[in-house]
Amino acid sequence: NRSSDLKHSVELSEMVIEAEILPSILTSLQDPDHYVQKNCATLIREISKHTPELAQLVVNAGGVAAVIDYIGSSKGDVRLPGIMMLGYIGAHSENLAMAIIVSKGVIQLAIVLSEELEDHIRAACAWALGQIGRHSPEHSKAIALSNVLHTLLQCYMDPKSTEDLQNKAEHNLQQNPVSILSLFPG
Repeated sequence: NRSSDLKHSVELSEMVIEAEILPSILTSLQDPDHYVQKNCATLIREISKHTPELAQLVVNAGGVAAVIDYIGSSKGDVRLPGIMMLGYIGAHSENLAMAIIVSKGVIQLAIVLSEELEDHIRAACAWALGQIGRHSPEHSKAIALSNVLHTLLQCYMDPKSTEDLQNKAEHNLQQNPVSILSLFPG
């Protein structure tokens, strides 16, 4: 399994990029087999998390748009590596986070956060949104405009939510005053 080989290796990630197999991997995100989809998303996640340069190569290859589509068309644990990939890319830099925003990734993460039943997947969405929104007021505003703040507040307030989900939702809500102010119209 190539994705497990990449977990701790920038060199192997670079070799995957140099072998020019990324376009095939991105296409395989739409494979009818969910195991193929998840393994491809895991591979992309592992490449993306190492360095901003590798993440930029994934973005340049159309990886963000492909993963956003994949997250929207899959359900449950199958979508988790794609959610994490968006968080890793968003964490690297303002520009990479903006690429996710422009590609409507924040909106897709907001949809998953509101429709998903599994708290660990919802916590991953909250984490990814926090990584994307933390760079500047403009980034935070994009999070606020996605109408996700009410859902984050519900996750935080719901006594049935796991502690991890509550913590990630709280952190996301606290990280920028723009977020809190948008909850109170008028």
